[in-house]
Amino acid sequence: MKLIKYLALFICIMSAARVNAQKGQLKFSLQYSYAVPLGDFKTDVITDGSARGVTGDFLFGVSNKVSLGLGLGYQDFYQKYSRSLYKTGDNEITSAVLSNSVQIMPVLAKAEIHPMGGSHSPVQPYLSLGAGVGITTFTQYLGEFGGSDYTGKLMLQGGAGIAIPFGSASNSGFRVGANYNLVNYDKNGFGHFDNLNLQAGLYFPLR
Repeated sequence: MKLIKYLALFICIMSAARVNAQKGQLKFSLQYSYAVPLGDFKTDVITDGSARGVTGDFLFGVSNKVSLGLGLGYQDFYQKYSRSLYKTGDNEITSAVLSNSVQIMPVLAKAEIHPMGGSHSPVQPYLSLGAGVGITTFTQYLGEFGGSDYTGKLMLQGGAGIAIPFGSASNSGFRVGANYNLVNYDKNGFGHFDNLNLQAGLYFPLR
């Protein structure tokens, strides 16, 4: 509940900033995403990277160097392990195939900083920060038995990358970057589904 209030406050601040920055632009970026599991997520749940992802950001420029807005996305992880022996009871051992499937959908309030904003450099570096909710679906099957669990927990994000305008006066271009995602889970004995997200895509103004 507190997180929802913070997000609502952030959106109000962003709206007020838009009123005071009439010369700003609302931009949308759409990126293909490849994600690599980290930490306990990699050792306990998913070993392989995920090539099934997409991210999208709506960012309004409150100045030439700072943009605020909303970040959305979807990443699908899947891992199937070879048949092995698992303890399923006090004195019970089961031989089965274990499969794990995790989908993460971030809904984040985001800030993006362009240190060279306003210049006509052909390469524009950026830094980004995000905070919000990571909506997670975790499905686990041991043989034919298992099920799914859904949750929404605090998610934090930090990123960096470069934007390359299509021309010196263009407001559209190509961008490539990386995000570190701290995704809280805290169920079924797991604490985090952290991952490193590599992405590339396009950005363009909506108005």
